[in-house]
Amino acid sequence: VWAVVNDRVIETALGYFLAPLGTMALGVTLLGETLTPLKRVSIGFAGVAVAVLTVSYGRMPWVALLLAGSWSWYGLTKRRVPLDPIESLASELFVLALPALGLVAVGWFRTDGIPSQATGADWVFLFGTGAITAIPLLMFAFAAQRVPFTVLGPANYLVPLINFLLGWLAFGEDLPRSRVVGFALVWVALVLVTADMVRNRSSTERRVPVPIR
Repeated sequence: VWAVVNDRVIETALGYFLAPLGTMALGVTLLGETLTPLKRVSIGFAGVAVAVLTVSYGRMPWVALLLAGSWSWYGLTKRRVPLDPIESLASELFVLALPALGLVAVGWFRTDGIPSQATGADWVFLFGTGAITAIPLLMFAFAAQRVPFTVLGPANYLVPLINFLLGWLAFGEDLPRSRVVGFALVWVALVLVTADMVRNRSSTERRVPVPIR
């Protein structure tokens, strides 16, 4: 949210593009999953991309790295928590309820707070963010305990693609050539991961014996 309101939507896209690769790294280092040669190459491309984008931004793209790292760790936490999706999401809500109410109380009486500025339509959108947030998190919690991390990671491509297009086309954020090169390296990494995943799945399906009736 902070990045969006501070004109860093494209950087959030980078973070979510990097998140699948971060998820794979956690799967290998902490869950004992194995990397194929193509996936190793893809992580190398991601490292080069971060270096290129650091030069392009003139600083480390910390918003993107923080998003990628926190989202990958969130998935790992979901995998290790022995709760079903509804219980897991409910536990998050219970933990965050008091801090959230405190923030609401502080902002409620500010002159630039929501109550002093919101119209009827604004209130509808505001309360709608609860469902928009909770439903995808519930679905993610369901998937995180059932899907291998090396498969779960590449499934998150749509969010960064939409963010990238919004930042570039809708919000008019800067996209110099050097930044495009950095994103292209990330996209190459994701293409390699996807191709490897499809190839391995096809190979597995060919090896499954067909029962004779």
